[in-house]
Amino acid sequence: MTARFENINRLFDNIKRQSNNGTVICSYAFEYENIQFYPILNNLKNSSEIYFYSSTPSENKKFLGVDSVLSISQEGNNRVQATSSKIHDMDFRQVNNYQDMNLASVPLFLGGMKFSPDSEDTIWNDYSDSEWIIPKLLFYRTDGKDYVIYNFIIESGDVPDAAGHETLLEHCMKVSAETVSTKECTVVKTDRDDELQKVKWISQVQSALDQIRAGKYHKIVLSRLVSNELNCMPKFGNIVDVLESRYPKCYIFAFSKNNSTFFGASPEKLAKISDGWVEADALAGSIGRGESEEEDLRLEQELLNSTKNLNEQKAVVEFIVNSFSDFSEEIFYDKDPIIRKLPNIQHLWTPIKARLKGNKSILSILKDIHPTPAICGVPWNSALVSIKEMETHSRGLFAGMIGWFNFNNEGEFAVAIRSALAKEKNVYALAGCGIVEGSDPELEYNEAELKLRPILTLFKNEEIYQS
Repeated sequence: MTARFENINRLFDNIKRQSNNGTVICSYAFEYENIQFYPILNNLKNSSEIYFYSSTPSENKKFLGVDSVLSISQEGNNRVQATSSKIHDMDFRQVNNYQDMNLASVPLFLGGMKFSPDSEDTIWNDYSDSEWIIPKLLFYRTDGKDYVIYNFIIESGDVPDAAGHETLLEHCMKVSAETVSTKECTVVKTDRDDELQKVKWISQVQSALDQIRAGKYHKIVLSRLVSNELNCMPKFGNIVDVLESRYPKCYIFAFSKNNSTFFGASPEKLAKISDGWVEADALAGSIGRGESEEEDLRLEQELLNSTKNLNEQKAVVEFIVNSFSDFSEEIFYDKDPIIRKLPNIQHLWTPIKARLKGNKSILSILKDIHPTPAICGVPWNSALVSIKEMETHSRGLFAGMIGWFNFNNEGEFAVAIRSALAKEKNVYALAGCGIVEGSDPELEYNEAELKLRPILTLFKNEEIYQS
């Protein structure tokens, strides 16, 4: 510990030599062998610290930000610009030892934004419309190594004491030595099988189809919310462990604040920005998996030849490409979609990549590409108005964005689908379906069931919960 304090102080001294004015973000990284992420997560829920966890198992990359040295929360329709302005007005400089540690693309701001501004006092009231933190402590696994990063905010050359970071680290390491709980929560009450809920859903889809025929919009994405009461508080170390094993190619996340934890396994990349490139997934159209290889292939071909699903996919591709064209000079994608297979569902998928031009900020890029037709509709503004009129629940962070960015114009964000909100012993799972001309309300209901399964299978004693 003494050596670590000395190294941190040398980094602080370097800051003071550079300038005594302005706000400096100081980040100090050091290797830490074999961080136990799941036990830390299981026990953090018993404390007051805000935390943000994210992993991409297929890339063997994950991070966990605990507590915060800076929080930026904004409300309203101007939330993206307001967040960007607040960061700009703080006039940050960043000093770190990443080069000494051979670290690159390190997350700094962690958080997300809701699907749309949420002014009502809903189940999402623990989160602002735009919610970002710089964590006090970041546990980071990349390239087969584990690191701990201390973040400090330094005003006017002051040198803060690192003792608080050491105390928090010791607390996290103590809980990480505990055995991971194997207790599974059981659903004791759910409205999933409520026939009135199904009747309401079918009525909404019929109404949407009427509006499509009337020319109000070409597509709208409607969502379902299923409420579940559990017999215990969920352990999120256990939950992300299961999600990572089942969905290794997805973005696994858990964002906890106050009494709420938003978690899920998203298959859809909203944007990845690095090295002057931006990438996104066009993911629309879906069908189930077959019980045999032969049936699975038949369903795949059915999806690839479905006019309805191909039109949905085309609309998403065109939206992303048109959005990219405003800030890119080269855009690469295949004309025909391929299949993205997940354990319970398969989607039409078009990866899109573009070379950035100019110096457009990450938040500005996000503003241009969200919401996509895959989660809202076409045109999105007309669809959004109808979504707010037709849905009786708030989407909150569902179908919003979740991820990270830093000052090097790097970041990665998932579309926050296949997700749920946990509050105490209640879990609210959400799923959406794209409605276009030719949609069948009954089939759309069954598709929503497929999309709810990644969450519902985490808990016991429901028929749908059998994997």
